[in-house]
Amino acid sequence: MSSKQNVVVVGAGVVGLTTALTLLRRGNYNVTIVSKHMPGDYDIEYTSPWAGANWWPVSTAGTREQDWDKITFHELWKLAQNVPAAGIHVQNSFIYRRKIDQDTVITEWQETLLSSNPWFKDLVPDFRPLREDELPKMADSGTTFKSVCINVAIFMPYLVSLCLEHGVILKRVTLGHICEAADLHSSGKMADVVVNCTGLSARKLGGVMDENVIPARGQITLVRNEIPAMVSISGTDDGPDELVYLMMRAAGTSSSDASHSYIAYIIYRWRNRDWWQLSKG
Repeated sequence: MSSKQNVVVVGAGVVGLTTALTLLRRGNYNVTIVSKHMPGDYDIEYTSPWAGANWWPVSTAGTREQDWDKITFHELWKLAQNVPAAGIHVQNSFIYRRKIDQDTVITEWQETLLSSNPWFKDLVPDFRPLREDELPKMADSGTTFKSVCINVAIFMPYLVSLCLEHGVILKRVTLGHICEAADLHSSGKMADVVVNCTGLSARKLGGVMDENVIPARGQITLVRNEIPAMVSISGTDDGPDELVYLMMRAAGTSSSDASHSYIAYIIYRWRNRDWWQLSKG
């Protein structure tokens, strides 16, 4: 039997931790994670802790991203059903579309999610188009289905604990060049494989400098209240590149991502315990 390969994973966000865990579970790798930021940190460069987060696919049918979305949904659904400690739970989703948002950057990006006949309709439970009498006044069409919502503040420590149980070593390191990672395996030997999971940092990491990685600004607001479902709409009146979503994380805390004025309106209605009226217009 061949010896295990030494792998260095660069980055300790959700993608880096999941990559390390997947390799460890295969049993053929000794994995070290190196990262400037670790779970528990909060920094503008470290995006995972700020995520909503949920499973709403925007991938196109017939692409590798679609395959990733399918695999991810099955794994997250399994965790939601069987592992409460992961911080994932099942919620109904309501996806609304306005005709006024046609041909905006948002509807182009979310074409799959906003479709009345998306590729994932047979993957998720209870998918169906909404009837006209179920739509809020602000929407012209919509769909509903069940999906998962992830509390990243719980999910990331869960991933770290599994990595540690499987023998991963974590090192806090700031890299200037991706080649430096090969010398940082915990064994003291040169890594056989380096996996780049640096996310936005890939744009400025030496040896990578991927200019196709571009940050998108979002504003997350956490509120002390509950909402009955995850909700998104194709745009707002604040501009063609704005959208809003709402979700309630597992183990408490609702979150929203929206423009300033729309957030203020949503929070006002929540404080008055009138969220569902908001969804009805």
